[in-house]
Amino acid sequence: MLVFVRKILLCTLCLVCLASSSLWATRVFGTAKDYAGSEIIFYHYQERITYMKEEVFRLKVDENGNFEANFGIDRITYIFAEFGVYYVYFYAEPDGNYELMLPEYFERTEGDLLNPYFEPTEMQLGIKNMKNTDLNYLIMDFDYYFNRYYDLKHEDLYVSGLKTDVDTFINNINARYKKYDNPYFQQYRRYRIAALKNMVTKQDYESALVYSYYSNKEILYDNPAYMDLFNSIYHNYFDNYLVTAGGPDLYRVITYGHSISLLHRLIGSNPKHKNKQFRELVILKGINDAFANDNLQWLPLLLTLDSLYITTEYPIHQQIAQNIADNSLTMAKGTVALPFELPDSMGNKMSLADFRGKYLYLQFANTQSYSSAAEFDVLKRVYNRYKGLCLFVTILTDTDKEKAKKFISDNSLGWTFLFAETNDKVLTDYKVKAFPTYYLIDPYGMLVMSPAPSPAENFEKYLFKIIENQKKKK
Repeated sequence: MLVFVRKILLCTLCLVCLASSSLWATRVFGTAKDYAGSEIIFYHYQERITYMKEEVFRLKVDENGNFEANFGIDRITYIFAEFGVYYVYFYAEPDGNYELMLPEYFERTEGDLLNPYFEPTEMQLGIKNMKNTDLNYLIMDFDYYFNRYYDLKHEDLYVSGLKTDVDTFINNINARYKKYDNPYFQQYRRYRIAALKNMVTKQDYESALVYSYYSNKEILYDNPAYMDLFNSIYHNYFDNYLVTAGGPDLYRVITYGHSISLLHRLIGSNPKHKNKQFRELVILKGINDAFANDNLQWLPLLLTLDSLYITTEYPIHQQIAQNIADNSLTMAKGTVALPFELPDSMGNKMSLADFRGKYLYLQFANTQSYSSAAEFDVLKRVYNRYKGLCLFVTILTDTDKEKAKKFISDNSLGWTFLFAETNDKVLTDYKVKAFPTYYLIDPYGMLVMSPAPSPAENFEKYLFKIIENQKKKK
């Protein structure tokens, strides 16, 4: 398995090196005094199955608010950044020149940072001096009319479907943008309208829609409208397949065969999937979603993915397969816990390696979070019982570190506390979406429970069993 992962990584690096030789220079610039002295990282999605992001450029804003950056791309690229309360994006073209207009800056509040349901405000970045034929203008203008109609009529569209004025709207919006000859925009418009049709017909004609828009058409990996509709249609495709008449066949092919040729034959028995390239994309989507569910075991899925990677003719599918493997193996039970190095309450750096030799109960928390604070008393009792047999570490994300240290002292919390910034890599690596979050790591650095139950969820029972089993083995 490790050979497979190393091999994929090496091939991926080769593909990146080959692609970089034909990149075109693109420039962004502008002035935003609200952002003086800051740095904003802009990304793109490597592909839209896993949505794994990759840095494109860094925008360094000087003390006067001026910024400029140059980067290379070889095709139209959806580029985005997250900062403050925003998720912003624009479409960059090779050899493009864009004067960006950043929104007025608003920092996230403490409540936003602690809220697991917080959603940033999404907006397309303004660009000065755009023509009405520019790609960013066309998409921004189309989205305005499309989303305004959808927001006003959403409930009526969902309930009444084709009995609404949806056909009139589609005819009008198609007529409005028909004259523009930008191929990327026209495909974007086409698939947004197709998604609307699919919704108002309540997926009754989804098979016909796949025939018309996907089966024998060019695959638009980088077009959000194309991939959004594809991901919607094929959401949990393998898991849904398992409850059909062909479900036992799919289960056998993946669980016992790990054969990509048999899987191609099975999925290709549906006339919608006769096109090999499209069929393979469907298989990748099915494998990716199945990893998040419990109906198929992860090792057979990984072996099937390995088989697809080796046999595929399409480099982009190798990239998707690599990303699915990376995403699914990261922080999975039985894998190595990702390393980190963070300061403790005295400012001394400590790493994960410093806690080897015993089981480690790792907590991510924030003392200002009600749910975190409520569990510290329970965790304290578990710590007092097992501190000789298990290590306890809490990683805090409090912005006011002195206040957090006072909380630790006032509540006599005797285990190790480390501090991370709210955008620290360790939070991304450990997939922390809410506070508190827990993991159990064995003496050799392997994940035993990922995530682990909280103290309030009777974690002590699981820890007792693990330690007793360890004693028996000795």
